[in-house]
Amino acid sequence: MKSILRGTIVGALVAICWTAMVGQDNAMSAKPKSSKPAPPAMQMPKPAPEMTKLIKMMSGSWMVTEKADPSPMMPKGGTGKGTAKLTVGPGGMSMMENYHSSGMMGGNFSGVGTFWWDPKVQAYRGVWCDSMTPAGCDGSGTTKWEGDNLVGIMEGEMNGQKMTTKFTYSNWTANSFVMTMASGPDANSLKPMMTITYTKAAPAKAEKSTP
Repeated sequence: MKSILRGTIVGALVAICWTAMVGQDNAMSAKPKSSKPAPPAMQMPKPAPEMTKLIKMMSGSWMVTEKADPSPMMPKGGTGKGTAKLTVGPGGMSMMENYHSSGMMGGNFSGVGTFWWDPKVQAYRGVWCDSMTPAGCDGSGTTKWEGDNLVGIMEGEMNGQKMTTKFTYSNWTANSFVMTMASGPDANSLKPMMTITYTKAAPAKAEKSTP
């Protein structure tokens, strides 16, 4: 009787232990596998405040009037007129200009450029290509704000001689601004070359449909 009772008790204990082990295994197998944390999503860059400011002040469609000062190339100076369209680049990170004019030198002139803010040098940089640059394109140097004026300096060559050109954008209003250009063999010998006045173009009128 005792052996039977002992066997029964042992059997019950074995059954209880077995049930507990099976339950533990099932719980462990049901526990979700640990996964590595997902990498953070890539943050899209935002335009620098300097780029936002430039776009706000210059983007749009403009009528341009050109006035050249007397120079060895144009002893009597000259005038011209045309259009300029400055548009916002991808993501607001740059600005592009498409420029066309005629009359200055008896022919047509075309130029395109892209400008952006370079935080490493704390200045605007750019690339400019036009119909009068022998190499087709060149870097437009660096441009910075000096008070209310936007001033750019570009160094290059003209007829085999070193040439420094200074661009100054000023006289800002809601509908216009002025760009003056001076050049010389160095920064201390600059002479006025040209003045270009940008005036906001009137919106195109929608054509009336004929009934």
